[in-house]
Amino acid sequence: MTKIAHVCTSAISHKILADKLELLRRAGYDVHLVSSKDGYDPRMTEATGLALHFVPMERQIRPLADLKSVLRLRRLFREQRYDVVHTHTAKAGVIGRIAAWTARVPTIVHTSHGLPFYEGQSPRAYRLYRTLERIGARFCHALSSQNREDVAKLQELAPGKPVYWEGNGVDLDKLTEERDRVSAQTLSLLRTAYGLPADRRVLLVGARFEPVKNHALLLDALDRLNRLGKLDFTTLLAGTGPLEQEIQSRITSLGLTDWVLLIGHQSPLHDHLVLADAVALTSDKEGIPRIVMEAMAFGKPVVATDALGTRELVSHGRTGLLAPLGRPDLLAEALERLMGDEDLRVRMGAEARRVVETQFTERIVVERLSRLYAELDPRDPASLRRPGSRRRAIAKRLTDLAIAAPALLLLSPTMLLVAALVRWKLGGPVLFRQERPGLYGRPFKVLKFRTMTDRRDENGALLPDAERLTSFGKLLRKLSLDELPQLLNVVKGEMSLVGPRPLLMEYLSLYTSEQARRHHLRPGITGWAQVNGRNAVSWEEKFRLDVDYVDKQSWRLDFKILSLTVLKVVRREGIAQEGQATVSKFTGNREMEMTS
Repeated sequence: MTKIAHVCTSAISHKILADKLELLRRAGYDVHLVSSKDGYDPRMTEATGLALHFVPMERQIRPLADLKSVLRLRRLFREQRYDVVHTHTAKAGVIGRIAAWTARVPTIVHTSHGLPFYEGQSPRAYRLYRTLERIGARFCHALSSQNREDVAKLQELAPGKPVYWEGNGVDLDKLTEERDRVSAQTLSLLRTAYGLPADRRVLLVGARFEPVKNHALLLDALDRLNRLGKLDFTTLLAGTGPLEQEIQSRITSLGLTDWVLLIGHQSPLHDHLVLADAVALTSDKEGIPRIVMEAMAFGKPVVATDALGTRELVSHGRTGLLAPLGRPDLLAEALERLMGDEDLRVRMGAEARRVVETQFTERIVVERLSRLYAELDPRDPASLRRPGSRRRAIAKRLTDLAIAAPALLLLSPTMLLVAALVRWKLGGPVLFRQERPGLYGRPFKVLKFRTMTDRRDENGALLPDAERLTSFGKLLRKLSLDELPQLLNVVKGEMSLVGPRPLLMEYLSLYTSEQARRHHLRPGITGWAQVNGRNAVSWEEKFRLDVDYVDKQSWRLDFKILSLTVLKVVRREGIAQEGQATVSKFTGNREMEMTS
């Protein structure tokens, strides 16, 4: 049984981790949860079978205390002999990874729940947190992100390491039971406690009182509605934090005390979610906000800022309304529209529930984590880190350089001639540059000689490939001369001579988890799929061949592929699909599952 330690800075995070980790335990893992005792609430974990460990950790940067935390964590990791240490939150992410690395834990993973550096921070804070994240990335084997937008940033921080999209989810069955358990009497008692008339509509906000949650934007929007005489609902602010007194003072100064109530820390929020007509969140950035997922699971529409993480959950006009950051006027309009239209709230709430059911459940996340752990398990012969994988990667890179660098010199006269002909026949630019996913999906610019014109229709859109591909371009493709500039990509380490072909960035979100494994090696100028049909085989077959190569890669197979490539070029086989000028676009064959 694989033994895993999930590490977070404080026990406050038990709330967002416990359900997922319990499902992981039931899936057959021995799961331990490690944190400081700060904010510990036994109710969050008492119904689970998780083993708890408490290690003092500070949320602030305090070098001496942090060093002590690293040593205590290192001792725990060595005593427990974990197979995997999986860290969460910014502080535990750095000290936990360092401790695990020095304890020689076989597999170390970090999940970003929203990067601690973001636009709008002071330059000093941005540089500091970015540097710490870059340091932390050196002490792990892989990273994952709860939101898709941060994947590219993590790839920049950790070049050459796999970065997964983990996503986030809720225990839908559990939340449904909790929702159905809330009685009319409970709701009546809540209304009495808060002084709410029976017909008063309620907006719920569940967020810690700290700068990044941007309660000030919400209060500005509510103040605007109040001054216009359009504020006819009560807003309940659930939470605590360092800005609590400041927010209460601002509510008073704006004259909103009859409309905005601070209700303190409420855990869980289930009865308040049933009471609410809608939920709001005005954060500057998020990972994937749990309060929004829970609200959607309860069938509640959401008004939120169009912020990182939040916009992956809330689809504007479908499951809620989004307003730009820094625009209290537009936020006020969104609040007025949603809170004033019951039919709209019912329709968006129902759609919100459907989105959570299909995309944001803990079960889906646990399936992704199980695949992640399997791919990183050094004991698994099919994993990324199987015995000898590093040695093979170094040998493959040296072979690429030994062949590509001399080939680039020898073929330079041919390349200059082709460049001149492209310039004459098609005009400038000579090279086609396009962003493509490389190793682990990290973007790079692939180089090719241009084979098509830039002809456009009356609306400015590019014409279909068949109309832009010239006879000269067809000749370059038949002889594979258009691929020669990719020798530069090989020398730079962005590509290999042999590997799965680099396709479009937009395909990343369309792959199944199995198909996504094609990015576990550098993309190649030629590959196993190219010598087994090239563009003439289906996408599904092509991806199957790519993954087969990832599992079986060796110098003998590479030599075979290079030899067969020469024959394919001479015979001009598989250049295009039947009935297509080049190759039809991949559109996916199932609902979005994961990307890495």
